[in-house]
Amino acid sequence: MSSTPSQTPTRICVFCGSKPGASPAHLAAARALARSMHDNGIHLVYGGGTTGLMGEVARTLVKLSGQDAVMGVTPAQLLSWERPDASAGAEKTKKHTKVPGPWLLRMGQKGGGGGKRGDEEQEEAKLLLNEEYGHVTIVPDIQIRKKYMMELIRDGGPGSGFVALSGGIGTLDELMEVVSWNQMGAHTRGSCMLNVDGYWDGVVQWVDKVIEEQFAGEYVRRILGSVSSAGEVVGWLKGYEDGRTSE
Repeated sequence: MSSTPSQTPTRICVFCGSKPGASPAHLAAARALARSMHDNGIHLVYGGGTTGLMGEVARTLVKLSGQDAVMGVTPAQLLSWERPDASAGAEKTKKHTKVPGPWLLRMGQKGGGGGKRGDEEQEEAKLLLNEEYGHVTIVPDIQIRKKYMMELIRDGGPGSGFVALSGGIGTLDELMEVVSWNQMGAHTRGSCMLNVDGYWDGVVQWVDKVIEEQFAGEYVRRILGSVSSAGEVVGWLKGYEDGRTSE
């Protein structure tokens, strides 16, 4: 299944580790999620890395759906770490033309121009293309990366949302930020943890404690879900309804 050119594709933003993890179950979950996204015509937004779970989910989806189904977003200062292939000269670099530049979105603008600062940042942004990992947008810093990824999901087709595969501190940081942005009304998309072999059990228990101690309401369980298999992710996001309430 695939979207027609006139449709905005459903997009899933995947947060995950740049390492493969100790158990092969983590890489298997990344591949399974990519297959489920392909079967449902869903595009991937991710951190742009080529190693670990990040590389696995992107590489698998490109094989199945093609380069245009994958958009990575990488801060310039992390390029040599997250995209070693780029520094090795394996990629074709060109000016960003596919979507409005994140440096403009940050300034609240939808198109070119925006003064000297916007012009300078526009010159710094690049779109890299790799046959194995798809497209990656290079942005000035990690905060712009986070905001831009959120906006791509906010403006995606029905069933768009955020998913956390297994990962470290950065993965948890990105997940909690989009949950917080949902609370504040910056977007109305759901966030879901793919809980491989109980990896996210501690976070699930912490959410229960937050609600028990009345630091947040029951709505938190609605905007941050947990599923145990890749096959459940798409259905959870499709069934998501705005979880914010007056609690």
